[in-house]
Amino acid sequence: MSAEQAVGLTAFAPAKINLTLRAGPPRADGYHPVQSLVVFADWGDTLHAAPADELSLRLEGPHAAALADDTHNLVLKAAWALRAAADQPGLGASLILEKHLPVASGIGGGSADAAAALRVLNTLWDLNFSIKELAEIGSVVGADVPACVWSRPLLMEGVGEQIRLLPAWPELDAIIVNPGTALSTADVFRALDAAGGHGPIPALARVPVAGDNAVAFALAAAGRNDLEDAAIALEPAINEVLGELNGLEDVRLARMSGSGASCFALTDSADAARASAVELARRHPGWTIQPVKLGGVV
Repeated sequence: MSAEQAVGLTAFAPAKINLTLRAGPPRADGYHPVQSLVVFADWGDTLHAAPADELSLRLEGPHAAALADDTHNLVLKAAWALRAAADQPGLGASLILEKHLPVASGIGGGSADAAAALRVLNTLWDLNFSIKELAEIGSVVGADVPACVWSRPLLMEGVGEQIRLLPAWPELDAIIVNPGTALSTADVFRALDAAGGHGPIPALARVPVAGDNAVAFALAAAGRNDLEDAAIALEPAINEVLGELNGLEDVRLARMSGSGASCFALTDSADAARASAVELARRHPGWTIQPVKLGGVV
């Protein structure tokens, strides 16, 4: 064990943003095939891991109270899956999760935390799994975990297990807004199924070359989030957020991320994102509002 491992390691768990999200009708196993352009923010949770005889998890941070630290927590599920894949069930670690992202909010907080656990424990335990192998292990923990293991711009297909990296995707300025409402992904998909709102899943025509923000904006604008109407029917506050975002100057595109209730807005610049965040916070002090850079951060 290295000196760094002995004192502990830290992993960043960035927010996941679905720039687009298309969902087909459910398969026989109940899962929905999807296609999503996914990027990651420079805002997220932090997971600390230190050597220990037993596996334990402590929750801290502004959104810790909304989480359970029992067997339902995806961080522990990821740790158990990693131990099983390594055939070393006795491995232990002391884990501390600093929870900064809103819970059940459509930006992959739980999946990002699980992915961070896979990455940091892979190092702490000297398991030497590749990122691709960690993504495969993560697929048994949750559909979004493989994408979060990579935490780079990517196209996600299948039920989340098919990953195509987009290495030339440019960095985009944006703000992320959550109205303080949690939504169940399962409830949103059930509402989608009841409404019959599934759309055809088209092939992605092209991807941007390095620095080509125009193509990135065009691809995002040409897509949509098939879950948006279903989520708004369950939580009308999402529509209020989108209305506020679309009313701001310098906003190129506003859309819900994932299954909601968080939304994002792409802006022309970092200054525009910061100014928009300040203006929204003045009008809605109870909302979570964060200016971000979107790209790949791990």
